[in-house]
Amino acid sequence: MSAVVGMVTGSMGAVWLAWKPEERTMAWVQTALLLAIFIAFIGYKSWRFRKWAALCERGAALLDAGDLGAAQRALEDADGYALRPPERVLTRFHLALCALFQGHVDPAHAVLLALSRGWRTKEVPDVYVRAPDMLAACLALQGDLVEARQWLEEAHRRRGPGAASFSLGELLILCREERHGATVRLLDDRREAIEKSGVLIRNQLRVIRAFSWDALAMETGGTPDEELKGLEPVRPGEFNYLGAQWPRMEAFLRARGLSEKEAA
Repeated sequence: MSAVVGMVTGSMGAVWLAWKPEERTMAWVQTALLLAIFIAFIGYKSWRFRKWAALCERGAALLDAGDLGAAQRALEDADGYALRPPERVLTRFHLALCALFQGHVDPAHAVLLALSRGWRTKEVPDVYVRAPDMLAACLALQGDLVEARQWLEEAHRRRGPGAASFSLGELLILCREERHGATVRLLDDRREAIEKSGVLIRNQLRVIRAFSWDALAMETGGTPDEELKGLEPVRPGEFNYLGAQWPRMEAFLRARGLSEKEAA
């Protein structure tokens, strides 16, 4: 593309100079310089976008796989290359998820609140829907169930009627409200969507499911043995964030050897 532009520009310049060489030389030099700067700027923007896209894609994949430290580093690098608002929206949403899953619930809450309220978020439809849902998840973990419900309703409104998808916010609200039967039913209803999720999401849903079955067993006198077997892929400390501001969940993680402190 730049070679073609250069050839065309050169031809135009030759005609220009042949017509009135004394008067047009300086004007042609200025035009050529401006065109060269424009082409260089377009090339620079294209290079930055490719760098951002590659780093953001890598960060998202690492996040799905549960490698949160590497994901955060890749996404922070991606944010440095982002030029347009939609690029920054997507990168910062993923960074907020990294913060949340690493146990930094309050900073994640602040970023997700800004994204949920920001008008630029509409330019990234996936984030426009998911940001209020993940904000509801943060609020549920913090114990603010009234505001969590409000943001969950906003997420449902943005998603539109009849759109069935997995909602971490809804699950955590139900769990925090101690509606454990409803939690298990929702997990069963969304099984297909959950199976398409990344390793990190699937593992934390194993924890939530086992927590709900454990609570139901305490109420009925049963044993949640089968559900607890599903916790085998979960590393101790991997989901400490769930119990950071949730005493009953923290006690469950500790009792099942899933707390980092317990493992130490």
